[in-house]
Amino acid sequence: MKNPKNRILTALAMVTVGAAFTACSIDLLPLNDVTYDNYWTNKDEVESVVTACYGSMHDTQVIQRMIAWGESRSDNTRTGDPINANLNFLMRGSLRTTNPICDWSSFYKAINYCNVLQLEAPKVKAKDPNYTESDYNTNIAETSFIRAYLYLTLIKTFRDVPFTLDAFMDDTQSFRLPQTKFEDILDALIADIELRKDLAPRRYTDQALNTGRVTRAAMYSLLAELYLWRASDYNLSKAQQNEYYGKCIECCDKVLAFKAQQYDENNIDGLDLRTVIDQEVYREYNYPLLAEETTVGVNNRGPAAYNSIFGEGAAFETIFELAFNYRSTHEENTAVNRMYGKETREQWMKASEKVMESAPSAQKYDLGSTLLFHVTSDYRCLTSFYFDKNGGASYIYKYVNAPSAAGSDNAYGRVGLAFTAPTSRASVERGSSTPNWILYRMTEIMLFRAEAEIEMANNLTNIDDEPANDETDNDENGDNDNQDGGDNDNVSDGDGDNTNGDGPEVARRKVTAVVNGADFLGDPEALLNDAYILISAVYRRSNPAVKMNSALAPSMPQTYDEFHNLLMMERRREFLFEGKRYFDLVRSARRQGNTRELREALTTKYSTAGQAVILKMYQMGFMYMPVYRDEIKRNPNLQQNECYLDELENTKN
Repeated sequence: MKNPKNRILTALAMVTVGAAFTACSIDLLPLNDVTYDNYWTNKDEVESVVTACYGSMHDTQVIQRMIAWGESRSDNTRTGDPINANLNFLMRGSLRTTNPICDWSSFYKAINYCNVLQLEAPKVKAKDPNYTESDYNTNIAETSFIRAYLYLTLIKTFRDVPFTLDAFMDDTQSFRLPQTKFEDILDALIADIELRKDLAPRRYTDQALNTGRVTRAAMYSLLAELYLWRASDYNLSKAQQNEYYGKCIECCDKVLAFKAQQYDENNIDGLDLRTVIDQEVYREYNYPLLAEETTVGVNNRGPAAYNSIFGEGAAFETIFELAFNYRSTHEENTAVNRMYGKETREQWMKASEKVMESAPSAQKYDLGSTLLFHVTSDYRCLTSFYFDKNGGASYIYKYVNAPSAAGSDNAYGRVGLAFTAPTSRASVERGSSTPNWILYRMTEIMLFRAEAEIEMANNLTNIDDEPANDETDNDENGDNDNQDGGDNDNVSDGDGDNTNGDGPEVARRKVTAVVNGADFLGDPEALLNDAYILISAVYRRSNPAVKMNSALAPSMPQTYDEFHNLLMMERRREFLFEGKRYFDLVRSARRQGNTRELREALTTKYSTAGQAVILKMYQMGFMYMPVYRDEIKRNPNLQQNECYLDELENTKN
């Protein structure tokens, strides 16, 4: 059997990489003459492996699963054309353990690259004086981020999974790891990222590197999400939940303070940010978000924010993305092209008709509406999908539309004080096939913070209703419907914590971590006011006509349910087809201790799978995917998801 050490080298050599990187330099070596042990000798070799770690996230199998696991299962999508049989079973709720979409091996391959790097890099630092402490710190931060993000995606999808931070190097090691519990993995990831979060560079001089390589803002963004998931656990006390929510808020503030400083410095590749930022939103809320319209009511550039974020890439708002279109490097994003299509319009998935069944006509936002888009002003119902006035939402536009489509009224239609449906899909699809895939952007950090504030406020208000420990007998095998209502040579230095501001006002909030004192975090009213401001800022950017008709914006919610529904609606609108929606439903279910919200969202979509599937939806385990049968054959220490034990095919013999 070939030595796994050399298999690692061979695999690294085969990685094709975009994302602001050149191809792995190891592919220039005669691999049959290279042994693993004499490879790790200098800085260049380490950086080649770091490049391969990034490249492993660009792998078609990885991104395809990010989309399938986080988006295809949700109420945002339906089967496309041509039909992909395995994906179709997943989208109908008829998932079986033999479906290769359950195969997690591409994720573990990428994770092991990171583990290998972290094992060998310290030895290179001791050998090569050119491999500095700063270089080493950056590489450790980068691979910690990649590894943690992949593990987080795995547990959001499968719940309990095999977990190790150690590299598998040779045949004497056992690959038969048992699963580790969801919460234990989260705790380990939080500890690892907390240890390394400040090792990443604050920024690079090239904006494409700021968004295509891991920075300190990316580390804090990941940490914020880890804390948010850790807090969303029905079995924790409200005080324990709030401790994690507070940590999430602190991490969000680090990121938002950095973006505020970046805007104040106004130094991104020569671009004058003041000309592209929505000044109405900035004056009202002090968040520097990109404008859809540079002049309200004058759409002479089309949806400009969409164009920058999803068309051109490396946008000011983007914190970390898997970049395929960098300078002269054009790597095809095969996963997005298959799932969402390109100029051929063949796509394995389409937008669900229920995302927008009819043209929006309301002139007032209704907090009680179950329609995702019901007012006439929201740009996201033009940029996220194609709306056919005779058949509802259909083709997915996000990541597919070309930057040059901006300003094409015939293609996009119009929003504002009235809605005009598009009359043609012609000439809006990108001619190239290199769309970036965004993992974190500024609006998600804002909504992470808003979610944490809403939940923290609700816990503070209901802290006296905390049940005794023996009354919270709940686990994920059943349903419970009792709801509680490092600097380096390439980096320009700067401290992301330093911003100018006088603190928040009710209608105008300064972006500064100073507001996160004990008084603020202990005040439910202040938390809810701030959550409303955050949601409003995100909403207003996509609804510039609010300036002309304030009723188009949501009013201040008055109950927890109204706040929660507004937050979930805004996350769904903002992150349509970005691989977030299904995981949002899972996080909410973990927080509430039941699947009610998930069932309400998905029962209609899964109805064709039969009554047995509908009944399984009451079980918490149904939210997660089964372990791929081939994995259980290879590893008898794995335990199958309890919701799939009734399948005859799941026997281990």
